[in-house]
Amino acid sequence: MADVVIIGAGYSGLSAALHLAEQGMDVAIIEADQPGGGASGRNAAGWFPVYFDKGPDDITRELGPVQGDALNRMVVESARLVPALVQKYKMDADLRQSGIAILSESPKAAPAQRHLAQRWNDFGGNVDFLGSEAVRSIVGSDRAAHALLFRDAGTLNPFAYATGLANAVVDAGVRLFTGAPATHMEQSSDIWRVLTSHGSIAAQHVLIATEGYEANKTLWPGLEKHHYRLPFAIVASDPVPEFVERIMPAGIPMTDTNKANPFWLMADRDGRLVASLLPPLRDAASAADVARPLEKKLGRLFGALPALNWSRFWIGTVAVSAEKIPRLLSLAPGVHAIGGYSGQGIGAATAAGQEYAKLIVHGDRTACRLPFFDPRPVPLRRAFPFIVRNFAAPLGRATDRSYRAAPKIFVEN
Repeated sequence: MADVVIIGAGYSGLSAALHLAEQGMDVAIIEADQPGGGASGRNAAGWFPVYFDKGPDDITRELGPVQGDALNRMVVESARLVPALVQKYKMDADLRQSGIAILSESPKAAPAQRHLAQRWNDFGGNVDFLGSEAVRSIVGSDRAAHALLFRDAGTLNPFAYATGLANAVVDAGVRLFTGAPATHMEQSSDIWRVLTSHGSIAAQHVLIATEGYEANKTLWPGLEKHHYRLPFAIVASDPVPEFVERIMPAGIPMTDTNKANPFWLMADRDGRLVASLLPPLRDAASAADVARPLEKKLGRLFGALPALNWSRFWIGTVAVSAEKIPRLLSLAPGVHAIGGYSGQGIGAATAAGQEYAKLIVHGDRTACRLPFFDPRPVPLRRAFPFIVRNFAAPLGRATDRSYRAAPKIFVEN
């Protein structure tokens, strides 16, 4: 028997367990693989306080000023929670609170981006709008018109962070069961029993924290229908420290506002480039094939590239929820599913786990800054990812002409 059973040892589940245990709760985690074995250990290593395709004003409109503003503050604070936990529990996670730059090539977009930076700062953020000259000093290119610099953001080793959280929860007294998936749930009065092939455990509260990589479909039938699974690729190079110094002279990773052909680029402690981008059509493509669209974009940004040996890659999925914001699904009395990070999971998932712990400890929804939603299946669940990979992604790559020339209009800070 436990107070809370958590299914899934990714960032959400581990953070929830850690913060519950710190408040004296008896917690058990069931993990099919190993901590961080799913999406938490397979992502592109950057965390920064943003939503997928939304801004803080959108959230306030959708949720109302009380709930919306609370969620905005949670997301802002998530960027500080991650390094605080790494430091507190002495994790060897290659954490670098370097900031992250979001580039834009369009001078016309500058007013909207200034407003976005101000709105994040209204909720306690640490975001700078950078004009043309300031951008050149941090990315080594004159092709971006302006950028937003999220100063509290950064990078880490994602699997090492998950491992560090797992070590912390075990030290805090959490029971961590690995190597067997949770397969079914049974209710008796107000107690839930979670079954695996190795046994079962009962609790009054159950948190399903498996959205990144779905749990067994027999655990809670239909839960997998409440998010899209969009394909994404991650590719890493051999060390190229001199090139890294050239394109990231301030050590700041980058992404951009291009939704049709997005990219993310960072460097690890050894000078390897690590990037994420939309995947090629073929699963069996080589690392060089995966990186080819990225190289075209980098060539437009930075000119002639050195010979880059892309030595490894993997293609996975990003869970994108109907709401596209961190949230709790209310499945039954005592049972919730957590998720909604939609590609922004390192900080948001860590913060969401902390908020779930507040819900259980205080027994009051108002203590939790996550919004609550009833399950809502997404439309075209299978068709949409197919369309993205087979039509939208190739079209976006083929038509992307970003950064072909330096902007003709100088944008001031």
